[in-house]
Amino acid sequence: MLVGRNKDMTDLIIIGAGGFGREVLSYATDIMKSGMCDWRIKGFIDDNNNALRGTDTGYPILGKISDHEIDLQAVYICAIADGKTRLAICREFQRKGAQFINLIHPTAQIRERVQLGIGNIFCPLSSVNPDVTIGDFIIVNRGSGFGHDCIIGNGCTLSGGCAINGNCKLGEGVFLGSRAVIVPGRKIGDFAKISAGAVIFTHVKPDTIMIGNPARVMK
Repeated sequence: MLVGRNKDMTDLIIIGAGGFGREVLSYATDIMKSGMCDWRIKGFIDDNNNALRGTDTGYPILGKISDHEIDLQAVYICAIADGKTRLAICREFQRKGAQFINLIHPTAQIRERVQLGIGNIFCPLSSVNPDVTIGDFIIVNRGSGFGHDCIIGNGCTLSGGCAINGNCKLGEGVFLGSRAVIVPGRKIGDFAKISAGAVIFTHVKPDTIMIGNPARVMK
């Protein structure tokens, strides 16, 4: 399933009303304008009732994430940047029956034979090359992408301008800072963090923080 790329009008609820939530709102609006879907954006849910203070999105905070009653007639997308938090919330919402969509900006490129899970966000100018397998609830920010034959775990986050080269494997909840690069064929363990601008030449163990070029373990 590549998006809610369909013509059925349905309500869309965005989980998280912070800065990235407002970006996701703009991407959803672009998708609607392109004619790829016909959502009605219902609003946000966020535990911070003041998350939209000082902004004018035109959409309300509908209530808190923590006490939200799942709308079985709506679809959801989660715009919370932290991977562990995002996975915990989305899995609980799924358990309660929430339906998630993939949100793919019109300028994103998804190539042949890509296997996608659900709840993924592909921002403008992101890309996925052929024969890539992607789990659930990942975020691929502007200009980031995957080379051929990669395997990407649930809840990964790519900041802007990241390059994951061919045949790489990312475990669950991996985070990459802006313009991080992983050379071909490397494996990155669950919940590892790769700093902005780091270049990964080696395999990376789970829960490790890597910095620099060539990247090394932060002590």
